[in-house]
Amino acid sequence: MEHFTPVADGVLLLKVPFTGVWTGVVLVLSDDPPILVDSGGSAETVDSTIVPALAELGMELSDIGWVLATHIHGDHVGGIARMRALAPSIKVGVFRESETRMQEPLTYSREIRAKFPEHSAAPPSVLDGVEPDLLLDDGTMIGPLRTIHTPGHDTDACCFLDTRSDTLITGDSLQLNGTISQGCALLFDPERYLDSLHRLLDLPVQNIVCGHPYLPLGEIALGAEAVHRFLATCIGCYEHDRGFVAGMARAGVTDPHTVAHALVEEIGGVAPAKMFLPMHTVAAYQEAADKESA
Repeated sequence: MEHFTPVADGVLLLKVPFTGVWTGVVLVLSDDPPILVDSGGSAETVDSTIVPALAELGMELSDIGWVLATHIHGDHVGGIARMRALAPSIKVGVFRESETRMQEPLTYSREIRAKFPEHSAAPPSVLDGVEPDLLLDDGTMIGPLRTIHTPGHDTDACCFLDTRSDTLITGDSLQLNGTISQGCALLFDPERYLDSLHRLLDLPVQNIVCGHPYLPLGEIALGAEAVHRFLATCIGCYEHDRGFVAGMARAGVTDPHTVAHALVEEIGGVAPAKMFLPMHTVAAYQEAADKESA
């Protein structure tokens, strides 16, 4: 059984099983009602993992005041509808740009796969949406958590900074070299990723907790020095990958599937059976370079 594990005072991480890698759900405790950041990938894991882990702490879902989404990908929001069904008092907060995606996450999941259908895994059979109770803007406070818009992984990606411990809950905003199941970093919006990373470097962050274990540094950074190293490594990975895709283009190699395989091999990753996620990264870098040269 998985357990909520303390990362900092009042901030606990639960590793919820998901295909190929776990997904993080973060519990934030304070004098206000507790907050969950992200929900795991399915109704089943809410029942089998999140509810029992809360029970270990003497809590029920009905004790939770808010569930906040770092972004609207199925592995992070697939359990929200189940949480709302079990505990109707729970309020849902998503970044303003995420509203339509949260209402219809399966539609967005299908859109992601439609760009490279022959290289994409099937979308989930069930991915229920909900109507958000609050649309978050950059800077919105929910209890001790400050919303920070950090586009890069996707256009609506955001982090939540626990202002008591300066712990940054990042979801998928910090990609490093991606997870073992991705092959490489996954960026739908690389044009703004670098700005997001530099913005985070300017904040007084003392700890980082991510939504997955990212290569090569994992999912947690404790202390200002480790945080700086984590963010600097993200920048290094970004600069490498952008340069690699540009170099392949100069050599006349632009097919996203070919370039994606080469990139995964170059960084020492493991090529997934379905390459649509690395292909999205490559295509996004290519599109950004085309805009720069236009």
